[in-house]
Amino acid sequence: MNGDFRRQLPSMIGMASMFLVTIFLAMFIRPWYDKAGLQAFGAEGASQLRFIFLELVMIFIFTAAILALARYKKEWVIKYGIMGILFIALMYASVPLAHQILVDDTVEPFEYESTEVVEAEYLTEIGMNQYIDSVRTNENGIINNTISLKQLGMDEPIWTSVIPHGNESYELAKLVVATGPDTITINNGALIQTLSLTDGTLLSTYECFEYDEEGNIAPLVQFGCILAVETSDSVYIVDGGEKLHRFATFDEAPNVMTLQAIWQLPNEMKVVDDLVEAELLDDTHLLIVSKEMAGVVELEKNSVQIGGVGTGFQQSANVLINATSSANFSAVDVGHSNLIDEKISEATTSNQLIVLGTEDGDLMAWNYLPAEETLLVEETKLSINNFADQIRDVRLTDIDNTGYTELLITTEDEARLLYGTSMVQRLIIEVPEGENVAVAFGDTPKDVVDDTTHLHAVVIGENYSTTSGVVESSMFLSGGIVFEDIPTMIGLLVSIILMILLYVHSEWYVVNTVGILVGSGVIVMLGVSFVPTLIMIFMVAAAIYDAWAVYKSKHMLDLADTMINLNLPILLVAPQDTDYSFRAERTPASTEVSPPNLDDEESSQPRERVIKKSNDAMLMGLGDVIFPGMLVLSTLQYIGGDDGWIMAMATLVGSLVGYSILMWYVGQGKAQAGLPLLNGGAILGYVLGGFMTIGMAMFQFNISL
Repeated sequence: MNGDFRRQLPSMIGMASMFLVTIFLAMFIRPWYDKAGLQAFGAEGASQLRFIFLELVMIFIFTAAILALARYKKEWVIKYGIMGILFIALMYASVPLAHQILVDDTVEPFEYESTEVVEAEYLTEIGMNQYIDSVRTNENGIINNTISLKQLGMDEPIWTSVIPHGNESYELAKLVVATGPDTITINNGALIQTLSLTDGTLLSTYECFEYDEEGNIAPLVQFGCILAVETSDSVYIVDGGEKLHRFATFDEAPNVMTLQAIWQLPNEMKVVDDLVEAELLDDTHLLIVSKEMAGVVELEKNSVQIGGVGTGFQQSANVLINATSSANFSAVDVGHSNLIDEKISEATTSNQLIVLGTEDGDLMAWNYLPAEETLLVEETKLSINNFADQIRDVRLTDIDNTGYTELLITTEDEARLLYGTSMVQRLIIEVPEGENVAVAFGDTPKDVVDDTTHLHAVVIGENYSTTSGVVESSMFLSGGIVFEDIPTMIGLLVSIILMILLYVHSEWYVVNTVGILVGSGVIVMLGVSFVPTLIMIFMVAAAIYDAWAVYKSKHMLDLADTMINLNLPILLVAPQDTDYSFRAERTPASTEVSPPNLDDEESSQPRERVIKKSNDAMLMGLGDVIFPGMLVLSTLQYIGGDDGWIMAMATLVGSLVGYSILMWYVGQGKAQAGLPLLNGGAILGYVLGGFMTIGMAMFQFNISL
């Protein structure tokens, strides 16, 4: 037995080498598929379980069709049908491979041209390329805030408004802002002031304290005014105890408000030092994003209140979404959805898209549909776990002024522009370091003349600095499917030549060349189409089916026999000796892998075996390479970064361990179905790699039916 194992060792090593070459070739051509956005079921289908079931059903139908055609002696249908499928599968690899080798798709690097430091407090973003800042002054004990609305790329502010800050005891108090469709409410714990976004006009001022019967000053709410927002007929205040207070306002009595209701917000919705952003979506819904929780709060008129102001039992506020993050929310934007084929100017509804980013790189999104019965619907296409290691900013933008929006996401070290409804990554730009950063596109007067645009990176601290540079068309990555004439013709010609050789001269080196190319193409097509969790479900189901089809029903052996007898070897061949000829040997797979059934005299007899030479070879079906390879590619695609690379390599090592165990059984003459060991090893490698890097996040991909 040891001698036989040593004799088979060259075949085992050769097969392992082809196994690796096929997977690494798939990794090499993956960028072409990635840039083209070629997921089989679209980006949203990557996490939907029903498409895995569809793939399994198609495998069953294909197998049944081949066996039925063989039973009814329709071999010519099988032969030419499979040849056509192989030709298409070959082009899945040969055309992208030719493009990767021949096409120089390098882009011109982006360079920052200038940096401006502004001695002001950066308050919040407004729209796509505007923001609010503030300069505080104290002249003879009179403290004012100069509020300015500015546009990136423009030297002068759109408007400037000077508002009082309160007495000196509040001099160091921070300004907390809440934006609305047409107004912005600014609160410092002493004064609540609302300004018009159109021209900066001060619309109202309310005090956060009141006088008792003895003339002493008392806080308006028990735990202080932390966040405030004004609607058409009321002011809503969130205090430090996560209580939401509604104060009615009156047109006939400006700057006067009366308490009407109190609600309790969730404890995770902390606004003291934890507020990320607050935005009034409309008159009855307020988006609050704190570090631990994000939600849309329904601004009701009345509540059940027991006890005095700020004491006793309060009715819980109606909070929609209730999104939480253990890693903390770090970014939010609300605007016209980049996933609908409708221009901003042509929008007939007030529908909006809410996009959230977290410190550990997750994206979450909801469609806000005020005219619909269901107010908030999760946008699964943008709910992506592990998009990056960290997300610092998200911005719905319109870089090319077409009226359609794009999504600009700033990660730990770069800004990525996801273009169009397919969200193809079109632009990658390094951004400055900083815990808090806002990145957006803005046109300078020169940009308007030159038909260019600027990217502005605002690093926010005690003051803020704006670093900017010109974005040229030569800096964009190619988007969509790119077919250059020469690479496409070369890829097509290679596929035609290989198919002719496979038909007239199916020697082992031709079979292996076709097998490696076909395998790599299928690996990358399916690998980029499904998230790792679904790939693993697919692998487990396929392994169970493979074991049943080989050991129980044995129809997989009949299928392999049919393919080989029709000179359609969809497999890899590893010869044991250099003088081996695959054409001179016809070996039905049943005599190679099927264990004898001692209870069935007929099944224990080998089927037809014609050997013209004494040399032998090891055969492996392409499925044994494709399934582990799919998990490797899916990990690179959907985990990404250094963690994704480590996990992909751990998956590959795990599949090689499974392969080694499989070869040990084969070397001892114990036939085995390949997928249980190969898939099992790959899944184990993925899990171990995940625990070493991202933990349980390796399974979190928002799987849906």
